[in-house]
Amino acid sequence: MAEYVEQRMEEMIPEVEELERVGLLNSREVKELIKKRKHFEYKIQKRTKKKEDFLNYIEYESNLLSLIALRRDEIGYHHKKGQIEAGIKSRINKLYKILCHRWQSDMKIWLSHIDWLTKMNWKSSVSKVNLRLLQVHSNNPKLWISAAKFEFECGAAESGRQIMLRGLRFHPTSRLLHKEYIKFELLFVEKLMARKKLLSLKKEEKEEDEEEEEKDDVGVDDSILRCDLVNLVVQAAMNAIPEADFVVSIFLLVRQFPFAGSVQQTLLTSLDTRFSDQPAAVDARARLQLEQDGKMKELLPRCMAVYKDSLNQNKSAELFHLAFSTLTELPNSAKGSSHLILRELLQLLQFGQEEKLLNVGEYNFWLKLINVEGNEAQTQQLLQDALVKYPKHVDFWRLKLELDVRRGGEKENYLDSLNSALSAVSTPDKEKMWNAFIQMMNKAGRGEEAYAQLELATEKENLGDLRVLLLERTREKGLNQSRAVYSKYKLLPPFNENLHKLMLEIELEQTKLNKKQIRDVNSTLCNQFGAKDVQVWINWISWEESNGSVLEVPNIVCRAEASLDKDLLKKFTTLREFSAAV
Repeated sequence: MAEYVEQRMEEMIPEVEELERVGLLNSREVKELIKKRKHFEYKIQKRTKKKEDFLNYIEYESNLLSLIALRRDEIGYHHKKGQIEAGIKSRINKLYKILCHRWQSDMKIWLSHIDWLTKMNWKSSVSKVNLRLLQVHSNNPKLWISAAKFEFECGAAESGRQIMLRGLRFHPTSRLLHKEYIKFELLFVEKLMARKKLLSLKKEEKEEDEEEEEKDDVGVDDSILRCDLVNLVVQAAMNAIPEADFVVSIFLLVRQFPFAGSVQQTLLTSLDTRFSDQPAAVDARARLQLEQDGKMKELLPRCMAVYKDSLNQNKSAELFHLAFSTLTELPNSAKGSSHLILRELLQLLQFGQEEKLLNVGEYNFWLKLINVEGNEAQTQQLLQDALVKYPKHVDFWRLKLELDVRRGGEKENYLDSLNSALSAVSTPDKEKMWNAFIQMMNKAGRGEEAYAQLELATEKENLGDLRVLLLERTREKGLNQSRAVYSKYKLLPPFNENLHKLMLEIELEQTKLNKKQIRDVNSTLCNQFGAKDVQVWINWISWEESNGSVLEVPNIVCRAEASLDKDLLKKFTTLREFSAAV
């Protein structure tokens, strides 16, 4: 190993001597450089090689390059780069090659190498590394796209095309790869058009024989400029992935290039013939109606006619949602036609209700639209229909409760809705329902009724979250009532940690602290949750040390050590020592 290291160090001597001779490094820095390089060389020559050793070496050499660039600017010396920087860059490149060979599965190393080569402007090396990377990681379509994009940007369009075609052989059904290849060919045509336009400005008279020789070339160029090649690529993509939404996505891509009208027509024809009844195809045709010349009052009915004709033939929920999405997006682009859009939207929603196509979002939209004063009956009717289809949706029950509470009268008016809601929604949503109900009742000036119902429900249902909510609402009534509620439920399972924490919060906010009560709450909390939670013990100890009695601390520590799981004892000791140090 030492022989190899010494050989490497001898190869670096001319480079190091040149650094010192031209004044880029002083003698002390040169000695440090030799020492560090020898250290790194021994590291990478070990029998058991580590990735980190190579990366650290690369980082050191890269920093050295940056330092040399700064020193050159300082002293104004820009010669001998072939003898100095070239050797360092070659060494970094060699280290990257070793890394890529030994740790081929690590994508970050390959990408770092490519990034570094790109910064060095070593284009041919980037191409070679890209090809090696694709041999190892051929299962990633993004790598094929990245490699082809690099070739295209370097002016090697044919190389980029070949990479794309090879990638498609590996991934024949990759949507991303097909779309990027189509985009690649469109950009190529755009580049040719720009080039032809530039050349036409400089074109001069030529001899007849030269003109004859050019005719064939112009013919080839014209076929490409007519997007014939793009059409072939698009056809291949549609054959590989015969799905309407994919064809629509290609159409949206092609529309970004105004010169590709023939390709757009090919895609539209395919949508009309192969996917005429598919929701994505119908949606595309309908949206195209809105882009025709004319006023919105003429265009919108044409657009909706496309949707309605298809919906009448096939009651597709997907197509209905697409039509709804189109109408809800329109006000942003057609602000002067809100009344027309609203009329069509209401007609569409009524159709969806009749055919049971509405989803939760569409019901919510419609309810917000009609939930105004004086329209309670229609809102109730729609809400009932929504609850039949989505009986577990909290927002619908919340709105029903709100309407019942707003209507006033006896409590029976809202109790049926509340009980139905609580029996329908999931357990985690019950607290949300109670919170919403109490807020509504408080707003209506009937807070005591709501509190009484919550109290009855807490006794009836064994839910810890309801107990916390009851204590939170009792907090407003005073300390004694809060203590009574806490005493009633603190020892009844299921235990809830938040119940004890809330009671502690109530006790600690009092002007005069009742230490006995606080100790009782802390003791109960630690008894129930102290086996798994270190922090409850630490909090109790901290309070005793600052506000309670220091004499109680040893007893609490003993209880904690006896109660905590064995794997938490070390953490408890560490936190105790840390809090004591603070």
